[in-house]
Amino acid sequence: MPAERRFFTHRQASALLAEITSLFKQTIEARTARQKAESGLAAYKKRLVMAGGAFPNQNRMAAYTDLAKTSYEAMKRDLDRIADLGVEVKDLDLGLIDFPARYQGRAIYLCFRLGESNITHWHEIEEGFDGRKLIDQEFIDQIEDGWSG
Repeated sequence: MPAERRFFTHRQASALLAEITSLFKQTIEARTARQKAESGLAAYKKRLVMAGGAFPNQNRMAAYTDLAKTSYEAMKRDLDRIADLGVEVKDLDLGLIDFPARYQGRAIYLCFRLGESNITHWHEIEEGFDGRKLIDQEFIDQIEDGWSG
């Protein structure tokens, strides 16, 4: 997490979007790899039990464990990098990312959903995704710039 909270203008958030989207996709891929490794290990252990406790293949078990660990580390590294940039990941499953911003003297979020081509919505902090509102030129003109502690 950055030492100070960053507030983005629409232009600043848009300029970071390609990097953030890439990191976010990598995070999702790493999470998927971890889930597959954990599922593979669980299924392998179940087969061993059903086979009456046959001797496990230690290399196979280690491969599943190593993949789960390295995938978790990659996921954490990418999430930490996103946070260091001042952006908040809200939901990996839905692909939601929020950029803190200031509008009319209050903190809000510029809201992005993976798959969208650019940042087209915003919402109040307490509203969340369901409260998304379309960004128009008047909004862009009034959004405030700066850092705040």
